[in-house]
Amino acid sequence: MRYNSGPTSRKSLLTAFLLSAVCAGIALRFVDLGGKSLWTDEMLTIQQALVNEKMGATDIFGNLQGPLIAALMHFWAAVSMAESFIRIPFAVAGTLSVGAIFLLSKMLSGRWVALNSALFASLSPILIWYSQEVRGYAFVVFFTILMTYYLVRWTASRRRLHLFLYGVFLVAGLLSGPSAAFVPIAHLIYLVGLPSKRRLVGAWLVTVLVVMLFFSPWVRSILLSGHVDRMIGAETGQEISAGGGISLPAIPYFFFTYSVGYSLGPPLDTIRATGIGAVTDHLPWVVSAIVIFAIPVLVGVRKLARENGELLFLLLLWLGIPILAVSALALRNVRAFTPRYALVSVVPYTLIVGRGLAEITKSRWWFLTIVFAGLLGVSLYNYFLEPAYGKVDARAAAHTISRNLVEGDAVAGFLGAKPVMHYLGDLAEVEILEGPDMDSRETVAARCAGIAEASERVWLNLCRDRVADPEGMVHSWFDENMVLTRTYEFTGIRLCLYVKGNG
Repeated sequence: MRYNSGPTSRKSLLTAFLLSAVCAGIALRFVDLGGKSLWTDEMLTIQQALVNEKMGATDIFGNLQGPLIAALMHFWAAVSMAESFIRIPFAVAGTLSVGAIFLLSKMLSGRWVALNSALFASLSPILIWYSQEVRGYAFVVFFTILMTYYLVRWTASRRRLHLFLYGVFLVAGLLSGPSAAFVPIAHLIYLVGLPSKRRLVGAWLVTVLVVMLFFSPWVRSILLSGHVDRMIGAETGQEISAGGGISLPAIPYFFFTYSVGYSLGPPLDTIRATGIGAVTDHLPWVVSAIVIFAIPVLVGVRKLARENGELLFLLLLWLGIPILAVSALALRNVRAFTPRYALVSVVPYTLIVGRGLAEITKSRWWFLTIVFAGLLGVSLYNYFLEPAYGKVDARAAAHTISRNLVEGDAVAGFLGAKPVMHYLGDLAEVEILEGPDMDSRETVAARCAGIAEASERVWLNLCRDRVADPEGMVHSWFDENMVLTRTYEFTGIRLCLYVKGNG
């Protein structure tokens, strides 16, 4: 597409603005990398990486969530466990994704659309969020962009090298995270659905079969496990609801987070606590985000439909297949309905928005420079500077315990307490209540009594207790059988200190 309207000086200024914003967005991926404490899912990655331990073939082939990430962290985290250091590879992957989106968009729609797509990608709060997290999502996004880039190049050139590179990045994506598998499904439907591409399906299938042969040790582990949820992963995170199923605001929330991330509108803890009611107090921001993003999305879809229906077909498949797959898993109560499981859908969404922005800025430059970028700026301000929108602050909770720890103190909590265990180190052992411990009030009472029996004081870490203990059985037991002497509040954590007797 050519940008050929308006004065040359305006075009130059807009280009300078776009390039500056892209550079700023890339820089934001490295800002304050160590500012937020490690949280539960990051601890899961580190645990699977077996840092400073021996990692054998069994450990690699038994890892169903991201063996490539685990292998990388096995060596990287052995150098330093500082948060700012171990998150660097993910910030790099996030940066490379911006460049990959630019290249893909330029190939598909031209330089001006590519600049607008790169702007959104670079400033995307959700992509910045996962560029600063020790999980495989940033790598999955990067590799699936390259997969699609080489698929499109191969369909145009028929060069075997491009198909080979497609297979290489498919392997890399699958080894980075299982959600990469959603994208080749979209690619297959794209090839089958277009008569002009249908004859290429055979060569594509051969490539995928070769990839699956390489991937067979992990496929065997998945089949032997007998549970799809092992592949999805025993994670916690940005769920709309505590368990499986899909709640009313879930699907719109996907697109809301793809637009402005988790740091505009109602904070995650508020959503988990009140569901759709959380929107009421943040209605102006929610409505603003919906209206502002609806404009480039609708314009982008309309322009693509007129210019390149095949491209729109590919983007809609890439956008929809992961969301439908995650929805199906949620309806089966396999996993909660959460945006990050379909994070690969952010890329086609970004390309559609970028096409719309490119058209809008022909005559309405202020929309891009003031309205659109301004909304993203507010979300990023909240992400970096507003604690309510931050991740669980396990580090602050652990420091509070360590400063006030008395010999013989017990520390207890749910799965969300594992990062606190990490930060406490050898200072105190953390009792984790999960699985069979939570079967009934009787088992909860027995477990809590066992923790309290040997200690005069118990630190109870109420992190994600609404998910782990929706009836509040653990909290109630300590309230009834011990004396609450102090409560500390941190982002995502309520820390209660109980003592025996009259305190």
